[in-house]
Amino acid sequence: MPNSHRAYANRRVTAASLQTDRTVAAYRTDHQDRSGMSRPSRIQALQVAKRYASAIGLKAAKIALIDQLFAFSKAIDWSDAEIIPLVWPSNEVLARRLGIKVSTLKYHLAGLVEAGLICYSDHPTYQRRGRRSEDGRIVEAYGINLSPIAARYCELLELSDAADFEAGKCKRLSNSRTLLRRGIAAIIEAARRELGSLDEDWNLLLARLDRLRERRAQGSVELAHVVDALEALRAEAAELLEALYDRRDSNTAVAKFRPLQTTAETPNSESCNEERNCADAQYIDESGAIGAMAYENKPSDASVQINREMRPTEPDDDIINISLPLLRSAFVHLSEMVPELFDHWAAFRSSGGLLCRLCYVNPQVYQEAVKVLGQDLAIAALALTAERSANGSVSNPGGYLRELVNRRRKGTLRLSQSLLGMAASTQKVHS
Repeated sequence: MPNSHRAYANRRVTAASLQTDRTVAAYRTDHQDRSGMSRPSRIQALQVAKRYASAIGLKAAKIALIDQLFAFSKAIDWSDAEIIPLVWPSNEVLARRLGIKVSTLKYHLAGLVEAGLICYSDHPTYQRRGRRSEDGRIVEAYGINLSPIAARYCELLELSDAADFEAGKCKRLSNSRTLLRRGIAAIIEAARRELGSLDEDWNLLLARLDRLRERRAQGSVELAHVVDALEALRAEAAELLEALYDRRDSNTAVAKFRPLQTTAETPNSESCNEERNCADAQYIDESGAIGAMAYENKPSDASVQINREMRPTEPDDDIINISLPLLRSAFVHLSEMVPELFDHWAAFRSSGGLLCRLCYVNPQVYQEAVKVLGQDLAIAALALTAERSANGSVSNPGGYLRELVNRRRKGTLRLSQSLLGMAASTQKVHS
């Protein structure tokens, strides 16, 4: 069999290579009919070829081969509409430049053909050769044809942009997935510390987290589904932990701290200041705003204490049951970071900006909490948010504070019980 027939027999023809040949033929005809139509420059063609190769997952060796092929091309090959951008380096030269075997080089060239980036313009003997004129224009050439890149330039550019957008979206979703998984794990660990060992509800939640961890999402759509599932799981875990804090040893804690919270404060008390007038008993009305009961209508201190002790804790009574000693006992991390907040009520009330910065809560979210909860209850809720952010049980402080506000609107907020439970837990740990 003649050498040319052996070479032809070894040249693999695929559907992709046939499509590339048709694309190049149509492109060549268009340029002959409309010689003034625009085409990409050499730099533009090289950039889009490498971007597209990376987008479809071609390995570094094939991308490096694209660089080497373009090294044999000149700018005039792309700027002159009458010239077809051809290069004719031998396989041995390309293999030596890339530091690979000739057989490996042939494999990579076949990969670029399959990707629709190159095709062959063969000599009858399958030799690669060419010559240029004195001004550098290609006069005659046979070898590797780079015009598929020019013919598909707009298509390759759109595909590369779409791939970059998808990659960026996947990266953002992947980061969100990681943060959510860590946040849920922190909540579960906080529950483990409180319970000693996880009960059935928490074990089921942990099993769901493990399944989501093992799920291998491909593409932004699947990643978005995983992120949505993790967000729902985190909300459920946060609700379970909140319920755990609310019911844990609350009766014992109330009995322990009630004398500190219900005894009428005197003007010399550390919790009295210009903003918290001890001559008035503050209350929270149904709209959530802080008001004051006229002094002449105020019952005696003894009757106030008896009534408060006999009355069950309701949402509107939250602020009555909160004192600085209770806050200091409940907020272990805040007491270590900013102990001066608990010296007197004026310092605590004016700490909104500092607490927002500590737990990265938007000040507008805090202002909304003030409108709904009132000033004292809002600053206590913000401090609770900062404390749980510091101990790792809350990964989205802004969302947690909004949840407290929503609970207030529904009438299910029991902030004082949460504080009492946290304080009791702290004392149990240190005892």
